[in-house]
Amino acid sequence: MRAPLDQLYDFYQPPLPSWRPQTVGSYVTLSILAILLTGLLVFLWHRWRRNRYRREALRALAHTDVRGISELLKRTALSAWPRTQVAALTGPAWLTFLNTSASQAPFDSSVANQLEVMAFSAAETSDEDESALRSAAALWIREHAAPRKGEKHVSA
Repeated sequence: MRAPLDQLYDFYQPPLPSWRPQTVGSYVTLSILAILLTGLLVFLWHRWRRNRYRREALRALAHTDVRGISELLKRTALSAWPRTQVAALTGPAWLTFLNTSASQAPFDSSVANQLEVMAFSAAETSDEDESALRSAAALWIREHAAPRKGEKHVSA
């Protein structure tokens, strides 16, 4: 006679569920998600390419002499705005443009004076003034609102 445990059968194990979508609704949902993901990736890629000049300007800012910061800001502005709107700006009009084109006004009166003095003077600056000027320039480069195609920037 056989032992009672030898007479038992194994448990029935159903096959593992398929990872393949089973219904039409699953295919529609996956298609919509794929389209949205593709659109998001295209948007992010265009934004990354559109902001290339900002990354280059920030890298150049680290190696630019204090006297060249105003020139760097002008070149950066010329990358985003039409030459006719930016190239001729100097003095107070240039500072107004810098302050109105950014979400915050990075060039308050003391930093603005340093920007003008540094651009046209051979005077030495203190480390505090240089640091304030560099941080204001970096803030403007990161935060300015460049006009989209066909849009004109109006400075106050």
